[in-house]
Amino acid sequence: MILTVLGSSGSAPGPGNPCSGYLVEHAGHRLLLDLGTGAFGALLGHVRPALVDTVVITHRHADHSADLAVLAYALEKLGGRTEPVRVIAPAGVGERVGRTSVLAFEEAGAGGLACGPFRVRLARVRHSVETYAVRVEDERGSLTYTGDSGPCRELAELAHGSGVLLAEAALGPGDGPGVPAVRWDADHTAPAPHHLTAHQAGDLAARAGAGLLALTHVRPWDDPVASLAAARFPGPVVLASPGLRLTPPAETR
Repeated sequence: MILTVLGSSGSAPGPGNPCSGYLVEHAGHRLLLDLGTGAFGALLGHVRPALVDTVVITHRHADHSADLAVLAYALEKLGGRTEPVRVIAPAGVGERVGRTSVLAFEEAGAGGLACGPFRVRLARVRHSVETYAVRVEDERGSLTYTGDSGPCRELAELAHGSGVLLAEAALGPGDGPGVPAVRWDADHTAPAPHHLTAHQAGDLAARAGAGLLALTHVRPWDDPVASLAAARFPGPVVLASPGLRLTPPAETR
């Protein structure tokens, strides 16, 4: 599979960086993980809207889902499909898009499902609204995307052995003195924090035995270089900047 970052800015678009959106391709199937504010424009640089096969939305916050409505608008205007695009999303996301015949919504839930050549697993994670982390596997490797989540057991279990861990790092140095104790044994119902620091993202990658850590969802007012430095992990660490393309290595487990 090939992962292409469309946008990775946390909470709001940054200069030259839309909000969360990730294109995953394999064997002719095009899967989108989130489509936040501005990500649709970046998508147009890589694929025509009519060629998108599946969309997984992790949660309803606009920085992860706003451009789903733009995708629907484009599909209605441009055509080019004989069947609607499959959209897997938590309850309520479809209502925000409005009535449309070009998207077919399925309610997200913890567990596995098939998406073309991909095996996809969802896990409910620790956030302020119903949110799912996503693991995508093909016959060779795997990618785990945290969505938005604080430390929790479900996220640590889902990430185990991932070739690429695409981990949010929304909590920057200005969000509190020092790094709070990491509790990976808490479940998704635990109270705040509902995001990870870069330090915690590195800790998650190390615990999971990930092949590569890609930091994402860094807020535009935080320093990405400082986030990279804080993500201490024995393997390679990169910033998920727009246009970055990664091929996950074989699974490490």
